[in-house]
Amino acid sequence: MKTRKIRILIHVAVLGLLIASCSAEDGATGPIGPAGPQGEQGTAGADGADGADGADGADGEQGDQGDTGTANVIYSDWIDSEFDANITDPAAGIDLDAPGLTQEIIDQGTVLVYGRNIVLPSNEIFPLPQIISNDNHGFRVNSPENIRLTISSLNGAAVGSRVIEDYRYILIPGGQPAGGTTIVIGSKASKQEIPDYSKMSYQEIMEFFGIEE
Repeated sequence: MKTRKIRILIHVAVLGLLIASCSAEDGATGPIGPAGPQGEQGTAGADGADGADGADGADGEQGDQGDTGTANVIYSDWIDSEFDANITDPAAGIDLDAPGLTQEIIDQGTVLVYGRNIVLPSNEIFPLPQIISNDNHGFRVNSPENIRLTISSLNGAAVGSRVIEDYRYILIPGGQPAGGTTIVIGSKASKQEIPDYSKMSYQEIMEFFGIEE
């Protein structure tokens, strides 16, 4: 019996040594296993609201360009001619009052004058200056609020019967030097080409500025 107990103790001791010699620290590292499948991507979050523009440097909304109007344009009704019905001299002139004709308009604007024959069936309107028959019908601006109307024969003879029965003037301020075409300088949105008013017909001027007959 005593011998058997000794053998059991020996076996237990040997078994303990075997267990101690097989610890994880002394063993070889095993191979890395295959990577697992990638998980599904999560739902993207909602975009945040845009921040408000700062007070400085923010551009305002561009306004619409206004239509051409008559706010600064001055025009008269038809004014009866004061020339004699039969002009016995080779030249004649009369003064036409033009309230609103300023020195600024004289220097920088445009003065248009028209004559009308109300006797002819066509009721024709002539932009001045104009040669009609043998006579030169014109005008000049001597001073503010005054337009000088003139008639002169081309051959030095008497003018005779007048052709134009009444007159009308249109005063257009600034931005239009004599002849040619100009550009009004402003913002890119408001830059506008201005035609040469002296080359436009009476009807075109009426429509361009919205002037009623």
